[in-house]
Amino acid sequence: MSTESTLAKESDMHTDAAAAGERAKTVAPPDEIIIYYFPTSYSSQKVLISVFEKNLKFKPSIVSLFHGQHMEPWYVRLNPHGAHVPVLVHGDRVISHPDRIIEYIDTLHDTSGPQLVPPISDLVGQQVSKFQESLEKIPVDVISYGVIFHPQLSEGGCQLPVAIQRSMRENFANRLRYLITLSTVYPDLRDCYLAKSQTAAEKYDLITDQERVKGHIEQLGSFLNNVECELRQKYSLDASTMPEAMYLFGENLTVADIGLYVLITRLQLLGLLPLFVPSSCFPLVHCHYTLLAARPSVARLTQEVSRLRYTLILEDIKASGTYVALGLGAGLVLVAAYYLIRRLKTL
Repeated sequence: MSTESTLAKESDMHTDAAAAGERAKTVAPPDEIIIYYFPTSYSSQKVLISVFEKNLKFKPSIVSLFHGQHMEPWYVRLNPHGAHVPVLVHGDRVISHPDRIIEYIDTLHDTSGPQLVPPISDLVGQQVSKFQESLEKIPVDVISYGVIFHPQLSEGGCQLPVAIQRSMRENFANRLRYLITLSTVYPDLRDCYLAKSQTAAEKYDLITDQERVKGHIEQLGSFLNNVECELRQKYSLDASTMPEAMYLFGENLTVADIGLYVLITRLQLLGLLPLFVPSSCFPLVHCHYTLLAARPSVARLTQEVSRLRYTLILEDIKASGTYVALGLGAGLVLVAAYYLIRRLKTL
C-alpha cells in the first residue's frame, strides 16, 4: 500500500485526534499551563530545566519526534509556523519559541526560583540578552544532522550507533515526501505543510554540504573562547578555590547558564567536545558544566529522559502503521530512542 493510500485511510483517525486535541484545549482550566515537548530535544531541554528551576506547575504533553507527532495535523494546527517543540499553551496564549517561553514563565507570579531573565534595564540583563542573541545564532540542528551526515567532522565520534546514524540520514528524505503527502490529505493545512517541506528541503541541502556544515562547526570556536574568557574574568583558575556555584552573569542562575549547559551536552553527544572544549584549555567551561549538571533541575530532566523509553514503547505500537508506510521501521525508531536515551543519561 502506498504512503498516500495509507495516510488517506488514516485521515479520519487523525481528524478525530485533532478534534480531541482541540477539545482538550477548550475544556482545560483557564489557569492550566500545558507544555508540549520532547525530552531529548535541544530546545525542549532548555525549557524543561527552566520550568523545573521555577518550580512551575504544568501539564506535560510529550510530542514524539521519533514518531513524527510534530507533523500530525492536530499539532500543526497548534503550531502552524513554529519549529517542532516545545510549545506552551496558557489559556488563549500559545508560545512556540523556547526563549519566549522562558521569558513568559519568568513573569508568572505562582513560581519560585531564580529570575532567569533579568530586566534589560540592568547590566546583567543586558549581558544575558547579548549572550542569548549569540547562542541563538548557533544552528544546533544543522550541526547535529551535519555530524550525522559527515561523521568525519567529529573528532570524538558521534555517540549514536552507526546504524542509527545511517537510518537518520535515510529518513530525512522520507520526511520531505511525508510532508508533501500530508499537504494533499489535509487541504486546510496545505500551505503549512508545504512551507515546512520547503524549510526541510533547504535544510537538507545545507546539512548534506560538508563544507557549509564545517563552517558552522568552526564558528563554535570563537563563541566558546568568549565564554571561557567571560568566566575567567569572574573566577580564579585555581581549582582549589573554585566556587560552589558558577554563573556567567551576576550572582544567580540565568537562562544564559541553562543555554550553555544544554549546548555543551549536545556537543558532547556529537563528539565535538575534544576538538572545541578540551578540559586543558577550557577548565572553567568544564567546571560550569559540572556544577550545572549537579542541580536538581537537571536531575529532573534526566528522570524525564529515563521515563521516555516507556512512553516510546506505547507510541511505537500506535504509530507503527504510519511509519511502516514511510519506510521507517517501528522497531528501529525505538532502538534509536533507546541508544539516545542511554547516552544522554551518562552525560
